[in-house]
Amino acid sequence: MAGRAEVPPLRDEDVERLDAAEGALLAPVRGTDERRSLPKAYFVKSPGRFTAKFLTALGVIAVCWTAIALHFHWSVTVAAMAVTGLMYAHLVELQHECLHEHAYRSRRLNRLCGVAAGMFLLSSFWHYKHDHLRHHAFLGTPDNREFFNYRFRDLHRWYGLGFLLAALHPGRYAGVGRNLVLSCLGRPVPGVSRPLDARRIRSEYRLLALLLAAGVTATVLTGSPLLVLAWLLPAVLVGEPVHFLIEMPEHFGLNTQSDPDVLANTRTVRTSRLAQWFTNYNNLHTAHHYHQGVPMARIADLHVLIADRVVPVAASYRGFYTSVVRGRIRYQDFDETCMTR
Repeated sequence: MAGRAEVPPLRDEDVERLDAAEGALLAPVRGTDERRSLPKAYFVKSPGRFTAKFLTALGVIAVCWTAIALHFHWSVTVAAMAVTGLMYAHLVELQHECLHEHAYRSRRLNRLCGVAAGMFLLSSFWHYKHDHLRHHAFLGTPDNREFFNYRFRDLHRWYGLGFLLAALHPGRYAGVGRNLVLSCLGRPVPGVSRPLDARRIRSEYRLLALLLAAGVTATVLTGSPLLVLAWLLPAVLVGEPVHFLIEMPEHFGLNTQSDPDVLANTRTVRTSRLAQWFTNYNNLHTAHHYHQGVPMARIADLHVLIADRVVPVAASYRGFYTSVVRGRIRYQDFDETCMTR
């Protein structure tokens, strides 16, 4: 199994375009390309809408943590843990909105909310931003890679256990642990060449390490299982697998390394309004890759513009997962994906 390729270096002027709006560094598309002539209305941000989503998620988590702390009936505790894990996954999708600078006009506010949104699943905002924006720029080329290096092999094997193992994503914890240790030792995180990015990423992993240390210390000193029940178990058993379910359909089974067309190497999923809210419109991922400068609040409008040109469309999330588990959708050639697990 090949190791992960390094993130290709970019010129300073290209780096500045990674999270731009109209002038974003776009991945290739076949056919007529009208992305540079989109009306300015597509690029209008909705800070109030994002704030409502962000505070709603934090409010739900606060209510669930309170329910767990008050030791109601075990069924209430289990339900609160499950909902908490769902919100952790949802928050990473909001972190994704922040790293594209879609949420607010202020970069500081985007980073503040983005850092907070990723804490529960130990997702570094700046590391995610660094890798993910390059994924947008290089999608459809051999230089493409992703921040979340999911297991894309054998998902259809072992009567569903292959899919379950991929969803639990145990390999990510080893990578996060390595980055935490390297950052605390003052050493650079692999694959990050720009000093400014390296410093920001290192500072965020140090913050995550501090939070983990504080959590462990509080648990040992108080003997309370609160952080285990409200943070650890919901994150590992619910948040991580659910985030996999949100992210995996984006490109699974499609050629992201040598098919230079975002309308063919990225999937759209038809779903309910509730699922659209929960995934933060990640089901319209083709439109997002068509022009990542368009805020998530406007992505449904962009989807309407390109809907008749999108090639991979899944009728539902459930149908897509069923096809994966049964092996109808899978990779025959793993050179077509950047995932190495």
